[in-house]
Amino acid sequence: MLSILGGDWSGRKLAVPDSDALRPSAGRVKACIFSVLESYRLKSFLPSRFEDCRVLDLFAGVGGLGLEALSRGAAKAVFVEKDRRHAQFLKDNIRTLKCEADSTLLIQPVDQLSRWHALGPFHLVFLDPPYALEGLPSLLTTLQLSKVLAPGAIVVFEHGPSSSVDCPPEFTVHSERKLGPAGLSVFLYRAG
Repeated sequence: MLSILGGDWSGRKLAVPDSDALRPSAGRVKACIFSVLESYRLKSFLPSRFEDCRVLDLFAGVGGLGLEALSRGAAKAVFVEKDRRHAQFLKDNIRTLKCEADSTLLIQPVDQLSRWHALGPFHLVFLDPPYALEGLPSLLTTLQLSKVLAPGAIVVFEHGPSSSVDCPPEFTVHSERKLGPAGLSVFLYRAG
């Protein structure tokens, strides 16, 4: 069962379909992601919550990461998911949490930039693609070239534990971890 770990909706369960095509971030991975984010924001003398933060959740699935950010105070979240069945569960989760006003759901492939490009700039981006997806190393470059990132944006990339992600010059690596069957890379966007 997938649930919200912290913030206003802590403990709330999210609807998840029985699907081999869906791999929601495990609770341990999600806890690590938000621990890293809280630590970074505190060290940077930023608010420990995510007020005024615009979130982009790519390969959103049922929205576990973007909804977690909203629960912790993010201002807006844009969810991009191409699978219509998964997107319906995400829509139901948004409705259940009553966060329609703070959420935009786009049912489309991630590479169709035109619709979500106009909704930025984003301060926090979650990339949680299928681990076997081709072109994983180029996703950061795609984000940078699309000009959707706010200066100082944080990009959290969940990938297979043996995958390596190239770091374009506009980014710095904040941290990299292996958490069982998942790899986690956190990047900071330096360009403005």
